[in-house]
Formats: sequence, structure tokens, C-alpha cells
Amino acid sequence: MAHILFNSLLVILLALPAVTLLASPFKALRHLSPALLMIGLVAGAVAAARSLCHPCLIASDLSSITPLPFALALDRLSAYFLLLICVVGAPVALFSFSYVERHYTGRRRDWLWALLPLFLLSMVVVVTASTAFAFLFGWELMTLFSAGLILIDGDDSQRRQKLFTYLLMMHAGAAAVVGAFFMFAPHAAGLDFASIRVAAGLMPAGVRTAVFLLAFIGFGTKAGIVPLHVWLPKAHPIAPSPVSALMSGVMLKTAIYGFVRFGFDFLGTGPAWWGYLVLAAGALSGVLGVLYALAEHDIKRLLAYSSVENIGVIYLGLGAALVFTANHAPGWAALALMGALLHSLNHALFKSLLFLGAGALADATHTLDIEELGGLFNRMRTTGTLLLIACCSIAGLPLFNGFVGEWLTFQSFLGGATLAASAPAIVLPLMAGVLALIGGLAAACFVNLYGVAFLGRPRSVEAGDAVEVPLAMRAGMALLAAACVVIGIAPAIILRPLSAIVQDLIPGASLPEGALSIARFVPWLAAMVIAIMLGVALVRRVTRLTATWACGSPALNSRMQYTSTAFTSPIRKVFAQAYRPDRTLSVEPAEQPYFPASISYHSIRTVHFEQALYRPAVNTIVAAANRLRKLQTGNIQVYLLYMFLALVLLLLFMRLA
Repeated sequence: MAHILFNSLLVILLALPAVTLLASPFKALRHLSPALLMIGLVAGAVAAARSLCHPCLIASDLSSITPLPFALALDRLSAYFLLLICVVGAPVALFSFSYVERHYTGRRRDWLWALLPLFLLSMVVVVTASTAFAFLFGWELMTLFSAGLILIDGDDSQRRQKLFTYLLMMHAGAAAVVGAFFMFAPHAAGLDFASIRVAAGLMPAGVRTAVFLLAFIGFGTKAGIVPLHVWLPKAHPIAPSPVSALMSGVMLKTAIYGFVRFGFDFLGTGPAWWGYLVLAAGALSGVLGVLYALAEHDIKRLLAYSSVENIGVIYLGLGAALVFTANHAPGWAALALMGALLHSLNHALFKSLLFLGAGALADATHTLDIEELGGLFNRMRTTGTLLLIACCSIAGLPLFNGFVGEWLTFQSFLGGATLAASAPAIVLPLMAGVLALIGGLAAACFVNLYGVAFLGRPRSVEAGDAVEVPLAMRAGMALLAAACVVIGIAPAIILRPLSAIVQDLIPGASLPEGALSIARFVPWLAAMVIAIMLGVALVRRVTRLTATWACGSPALNSRMQYTSTAFTSPIRKVFAQAYRPDRTLSVEPAEQPYFPASISYHSIRTVHFEQALYRPAVNTIVAAANRLRKLQTGNIQVYLLYMFLALVLLLLFMRLA
């Protein structure tokens, strides 16, 4: 049964572009593509869930029709990430029913519905591939289809520049992933995953380290860890909102899948410094990601930087698992890995909900600038409630799914104090403090986002005239919000299959006693909170409400409230070294500083990773290209001479090699 459902998903995703383009002239058939997409994703989710609960190998070998070995298989790890893709993809497709019709017409609409299933198909191929060729094929198509979806919204020069950065970073990361696979070639009978597992245990330590570093760089680039994150705040905000939801919520998780497949399934154990490297990347990404998010006013850029933060949290769990494995503590390693995998699913759910919410706000107010919003809860109660759930989830509050994964990771850090070696016994508990700092800053970030956007009074005419978005858009967001609440209140639903996955990846691991006690006390906590909420609602009904005091003014107005800049100012001052802003103060006329006619102040946060790390390399490459341009004479005889000299050098090399 699961095999049939999985193949149905593949067939539907593959056939949908043709269905879309053929049905586009007929208005009555226009909704056929989104309906088929929903059916396929639901079938895929059921197949993945059945494979998790009742393990059975599902394989599709297409090598006979491809030039290189191309096979797909569904083990527990693949099924988990396939479930992630489908449970996020289905609500996004439902949201897109109305969103696409309201924002796109003609060929742009048709191409979006044609490329969207192909983008999903490429991610499905990545997480279910059982050969290196199939994995790399899906990996490259994932980049190309997402780039095509970004161009749906236009191709002006600024967008092309950002897209170029995205493609450059993705292809650089892909080169590292290709190198990681090819390092197995001299030692393995083939590049199928079964042969790679056997070869990994026989390779010299230096080769294993090279494979790990290539995988760390390649998958880290796609995941967006600092300092390889520079593409992420450029690409995600310029994509259509449903595409941004899939890129941030799902595409980044394919990188997590790839790293877990290499680091735990292929390579298994390694030296402890592998884990410390991953921990450092996670801590840096988590702290800087949330700090950069705090300074943003554009909602989609804020959410993009927040994705860097959450990827950092996931990498903290992965790094802890590697450290525990190297120190022969498989139980704690399993707990840390479980926290990382659970937070991958949780982030996919609440971040996709937030990006869809950003699309809903843009649809209703025609802006994504937080400073132009305000008072939206009174006009968009359903959207406001659903985004409140997302904000509580991403802030890691109890009774929401974000809390569960972070709590497991936090527990594993404290378990580091039980290790005999001094280094992990010191470093891992310190990481608990880093995780707490990230959580506190994330809470401040999303209190700022929600409070400024939904509470208070409208700051613009558009915000004052906002109306609720269509039913399909609200339904898509509601499905994601429901998943956030269900996992937060009943985490045992997902913890049981996760424990089986981590025991497959870390053989002999048994979770520490009481590690999953959260599954028992969260329902009781939920009951207490619901009782308190009912009591507050009862008190509110019998309490007389009066107007807010206007400080002696006739009435309140939109200027009598905190802005996003004012709210985050204390945090930005404390962490000024992370922002390094360029400030400009202009007083006119300059000769009368005490009696100015006008004062203007500009503060621009510098992206010092680009300036310090990437800009020198880019300048060097551009300078070298300008020098090499002199070789381009336009003379055919000179080009023939170049070819002759290249051939001579090649023959000399082959003779002397």
C-alpha cells in the first residue's frame, strides 16, 4: 500500500506541469493542478507515515532508463523527511489556491503551477535517493526550479543580482557535496548508499575527515549557516510567499537530511572536534541570525534571518550528538539527535506558517514593512490568531511545538556534565546557556513583530483598510497552526517514531531515563493553562472596560505607540558590535547647529561578513578577470594559437605525469 502511494506521489508531481500547461486555456479545468497536487502530497504523507510506523523498504529502481544508477528508497530517515515535505507542502498548496489567482495571471500563473510540483519533486528525490547520482540530480534540480520560481515575480536588475548570489552559493555548495560523494569512489564497489556505508568503515581517517568537511561545507551552504548564509536573506524575500515558505520551511531541511545522512549514517563515529566544529557553527548562526532578525523591518527578511537562527539551533543538536558519540555516550547522543530532527520538523511547520502569514499581510495591506502596519488583529482576527500561534511556537513557549525540540536539545546539553572528559563536560553545558540566549532573543524578536504589526493602532491607511484574506489562504495557515499545537500538546505522536530513527543511526543507543518525560507532563500543563484561560475569560466578561488613558490628549493616535525601532533599540545597543552600523547625522544649516532648520539621521547596518570575508575574494576575482580580458583580442589567429599552446601543454603534462 505504501509503495503504491509513494509511486502515486512521484507520478503526480512529474505529470502536473504538463497537466497545468494543457489545462490552462480552459477556465473550468484551472483548479485541476492544485487539486492534483494536494492529492499527491496527501498520498505521500500517508506513505511516509506508514513507513515510519511499520518499517518496510520501499524502492524504485529507474537505472534501466537513466545513463547512471538512479534508484529511490524509503527507509525510516527518508520517510521522516518525506513526511516533512508533504505535511508542509499540502497546506502551502491549499494556501496557493487563492494566493496565486489573486496575484498572477496568464503565463506567470501557469508557470508557477508548473514549476511548484517540480520543485517539490526535486526535494522528494533528494530525501529518497539511494544512489549518489539520484541525490545529486535532485539536489541540482532543486536549485534550478527554485530559481525559476523566484523569477516568476520579475527579472529586474536588482532581482537578478540577488538571484546570481543565490545560484553562485548553491553551485559552490553543490561542488562540495559532489566532492564528498566522489571521495567514496576509490573505496566503494559503487556509489549506491549501501556500498558507501560499507566503504566508509574501511577508509583511512584522513579521507573520512575530508568527506566530513566537504559535507559540512556543502550542506552548510544550502542550510544557511553563518558565514555561508549570505544568499538566504537575499533569495527568500524576493520569492512568492508560498515559494518562500517551501524554501525556508522545507528546502533548508534537505540540507539537514544530507548532513545527517553523511555524518551519522555513512561515517558514523568520528573525532570529537567534528562535533565542536558543528557546535561552533550552530552557536554563531543561532546568535547572529536572531540578532540580525531583530534589526529588520521587512517581515520576509526578518523571517529569513530567523531561519538562520533556527538552523543554528538544529546544528547545536547535531554537534552535541557528534560530541556524545565521540565520547561513547550513545544515549545522550540519541537525545541530542532526536532534538535536532524534531526541531527540523517544527521549524518547517511554524516558519512556513509565518511566511504564509507574511503573504497574507502583503495581500491585505500591500506592504511588508512592520513600521507601516499596526492594529491588524481587529481587522484580521483569524490571521492574527494563527500568526500568534506561529510566534509562540518559534519563541519556544510551552504547549507549542518549538518548545519540545529545544527542550530535548537543552536536556542533552545538561547531560554533557556527566561525561568523564573535561572538554565536553565544560563545553556542552555552556551551549545550554547559548541556547537560552537564542531563545530569549527570539522571544523579543517575535514579540516585536506581532506587537507592532497586530496590536496598537494602524500606522498607515492600508493597515487601517485591511480585510481578512480568502478562506483557502486561512485554511492553509490553519492546518499548519493545528500541527504546531498538536505536537506541542501531544509530542508523543512524533517522539515514538523519532526514537526508532535515532536508534537506527546510533546503534545500541538507549535514551537516558526520564528523557522523554515531557510527553507525560505537557498534556497536564495544557489542561492547567486551558483552565486559567477560561478563568481569565470569565473575569473579563464581568469586568467593565474603559478607554485607554490618552495622557491628557483628546484621543490616542498612531504616533503614541512604540515603533519596531524603539522596541529593539536596547538590544541593538547591547549587541552593537554585531551590527556595526554606519550612522550619518546631517544638520542644516551646518553653521547653525543649535538652531537647525532640519535634522536627518540615517543608520545602516553593515553586513560585515560580506565586507570582511567575501568582498576581498570578489575584488580579487574581478581584478584578475579584468587582466585576463586583455587576452580577448577578437583575432581568430590568436585564438588558434591559444588552442595550439593548450594542446602542447596537455601533451607535455600527460607525458610527464
